[in-house]
Amino acid sequence: MRYFKLILFSSCVLLTIQLQAQVVLPSNKTKFESLFNSKAGSYTLLNGDPTFCDSGQLKWLDDTQPDLGFSLGNLITFNGLHNGTQTNKVANFCLVTTKFKYTSEGITMTLRHDRCDNPEDSLDSSQTLRFLAGNKLQYTVESTDVLCKFEQQRL
Repeated sequence: MRYFKLILFSSCVLLTIQLQAQVVLPSNKTKFESLFNSKAGSYTLLNGDPTFCDSGQLKWLDDTQPDLGFSLGNLITFNGLHNGTQTNKVANFCLVTTKFKYTSEGITMTLRHDRCDNPEDSLDSSQTLRFLAGNKLQYTVESTDVLCKFEQQRL
């Protein structure tokens, strides 16, 4: 009986932890476009380096072609949206690989330049835009100090 109570208690604790954990579900580009449309608008920079982030509109580059990408203000751009990974050889430059990961709360774009004509052009970076609670969003660039938080302006 004592072991039964211990197992029951342990199961309840694990269930509670599982229910309280924040779940980030995988998504796809179509679902992201719907999420984006519900969050588009004017955003004010709350904190972060103004060298990398500025207040402005979160909007599609072209309303009729979401595949072209979107921008936030003048300094943040996610362009050429697609599913999966794409690699293209850019003449006199590098092999450019882009990968987009869509989740239920945002998007991550991984960009890689390799086999470059000029080795100094090599690049491996990742940027993420996450929609947070309370009409806020967060922009980060992996392996850097860039972390900017924004709040949507309501009329």
